Amino acid sequence: MVKVQKFLFAAAVLALTTAGSVRAEDSGSITACIAAGEIVPTCEFSKPEDIEVLGSLLVISEYGSLLGDKPGRIVTYEPQTGLRRALYPNADATLPATLWGDKACTQPPGNLFSPHGIHHAPGPQADRLLVVNHGGREAVEIFEIANASDPELVSLTWRGCVPMPEGTWMNDVAGLSDGGFVATHMVEKALPEEALLAAESARSNTGWVLEWHPETGIRKLEGSDGSLPNGIEVSGDGNTVFVNEYFGDKVVAVNRNNGQRLWEASLSAPDNSSWSTNGMLLVASHAADLHAVQKCNERAMTPCALPYVVAALDPATGHTTELFAGGIDDPMGAATIAVELGDHLYLGSFVGDRMIRIPRPDPLH
Repeated sequence: MVKVQKFLFAAAVLALTTAGSVRAEDSGSITACIAAGEIVPTCEFSKPEDIEVLGSLLVISEYGSLLGDKPGRIVTYEPQTGLRRALYPNADATLPATLWGDKACTQPPGNLFSPHGIHHAPGPQADRLLVVNHGGREAVEIFEIANASDPELVSLTWRGCVPMPEGTWMNDVAGLSDGGFVATHMVEKALPEEALLAAESARSNTGWVLEWHPETGIRKLEGSDGSLPNGIEVSGDGNTVFVNEYFGDKVVAVNRNNGQRLWEASLSAPDNSSWSTNGMLLVASHAADLHAVQKCNERAMTPCALPYVVAALDPATGHTTELFAGGIDDPMGAATIAVELGDHLYLGSFVGDRMIRIPRPDPLH
């Protein structure tokens, strides 16, 4: 069981507002790759910003950069055996006979690939991995997943992409049953730092959700305007979109069909989301301001002691349960994602060389 003091700290962290949260000078760095009680790190990754579960595997987006000027990779890791494999970029550059994305996108990103948010989604043709890519183009790259049940043979085949409208700056993506997807547009691309800081302070709307379908193309999702939309998930029936507003300090549920906001839940700087096996929405959030996050970015390959919270939200009501808090005096801070696999949660980060594993908290049993 996770230490009791972690749960008590979570309540205190969640109560912080952006203005009162950790500043840049308080977010130090971490170097030792050793366990701290039940918090166990696994190192030798590169900025494991987003994670998806695929059978016994973790599929990991090794984050490039928002500007797309640094390359990244998609890798797999099997916790039971320790097996790691790089899936993309790969040596096979064969173009598929049929493309699943925009007809104008005919070439893979190759070594320019700079991934961010990812999502494993069943599709009408086959299982897909959707990837937000900033490298060479702002686009959602679509991959076919083959041999998903075999950790040694699982592979990705590029099947196309959907380029975004000019000025779009995405963060995360979630698939829809017809082969379409929803993706968060955070803010106008390459917005000056001063404007970002002003938006953080005002908690003003900076972006929205984009929805794409093979037959109808891209549209803005009604009712989705928010303050730096970050992580995104979709309900099993596809009717509800759950959006994390990073500057807005909240998670919102939006009806995809009419744009109605079903609920809002307060959470400090929510980042990425995933589904637990008991149907809860798991959200990793930061108790820090933009200055602190930027300080972490300056030491991109060094783990940062930025405090964070993992919370579970009821998708029907938004009721929030604090599960775990960390970052200070732990093997990893600045958590961006928490996913459930077996008896553990696995947490990744937008900086550093590691992910961590913690015991699955009681509310998820």
